[in-house]
Amino acid sequence: MSKQANRDDLEKAFLDALKEINIENAAQTEPFYSLTEILALKNMTELRQLGKVLQVKYYGKLPKAELIPAIAETLKKSDTLRNCLYTLNEIEWEFFQKAAAKKHLQTDKVYIDSYHIPQKMGLLQCFYHKDKLWFVVPKELRAAFRIISETDFLEDKRFRDLLNRFAIAAVSLYGVISQDDFVELFNSHNERQTNIDEMFPLLLNNVYNDIGYCFWDEYIVDDSFEQDEFAGVKRLLSERSGKPRYNPKREDFLKYSDWEYYEVTPQLITIKQHLSKLIDDLDVVEEILDEIHDLSAAEARTQNFFDLLDSAGVVFDNMEQAGAMMQLIVDVRNNTRLWTNYGHTPNELSSRKKSNLRLLPSVQTKYNQKVGRNDPCPCGSGRKYKKCCGR
Repeated sequence: MSKQANRDDLEKAFLDALKEINIENAAQTEPFYSLTEILALKNMTELRQLGKVLQVKYYGKLPKAELIPAIAETLKKSDTLRNCLYTLNEIEWEFFQKAAAKKHLQTDKVYIDSYHIPQKMGLLQCFYHKDKLWFVVPKELRAAFRIISETDFLEDKRFRDLLNRFAIAAVSLYGVISQDDFVELFNSHNERQTNIDEMFPLLLNNVYNDIGYCFWDEYIVDDSFEQDEFAGVKRLLSERSGKPRYNPKREDFLKYSDWEYYEVTPQLITIKQHLSKLIDDLDVVEEILDEIHDLSAAEARTQNFFDLLDSAGVVFDNMEQAGAMMQLIVDVRNNTRLWTNYGHTPNELSSRKKSNLRLLPSVQTKYNQKVGRNDPCPCGSGRKYKKCCGR
């Protein structure tokens, strides 16, 4: 009974916190339904930003009384509305459709991520009135949406979203993929086929919205490569030259369209169990597990892993425990999908060719317990520490 009460209390606390966030982002008034009334709730900075995005003429010079109707006229045009709706991600798109289906939608159970961007774009507005949250799509936009819904828009939107999901998944899993290979990959998994001439401009629109990938030369790449002016792309292509591309089933591949996703391997589960014995806070254990995966994916040095454990206050009782942890880290690393292996893990490639197995580099490793230079190395190699990880 007490457990159920605790769950109920936690759920109530969560919903209360969720509602407070929504209230902070709501207009504190009874709902308005016209586009001009809703736009009037925005300040001049917000209106000019919206005018710039919508390419409203003289958006930077018009006074508020003239800028609002200019934005409204532009936004309710079918072509403009289509382009705005194309940019919505799946969560935003799903919520917009629910809100657009009614004069207003009343709900407290909604994440701000579902409507924050559409609200900035003027597509809908959250109101807080009589202790309730109201979500309104302006009546002019609801009417325009009904019209474009009778065309090929909905099917076109589904295709664009699917293409975007495949691009995110490909970049998340491989880091870099040529446009030709991407088209081949997409077509191999979908009945609706595409080509570079169609794919490129559609994905390029997403690039402008900081989606997480971009184009370089003939490739689709993770946008982190921009930091070194794409020199890392050339290094990556060189390092994985001749290696086959990992090709999971469609449903497994699309899991990577969530930027936060990674495969929870048996090796990660094992190291989690060991960490749970060393750290009382399970949330901290989960955070460290994420970091261990990220370090493994980045092919970090052994020292980085032990620095992470040290920062979390992990103390090894003896050399055997430290050595066991090192072996677990090596096991995780060799079963992590790598960009340099075109999505394969080192162990998967080793099954094709033994020489492809790349273990973590042996570097000087800091332990919470001091290791003598002539002591056996904790990694279990059988060699002295000074001849192994102590070098």
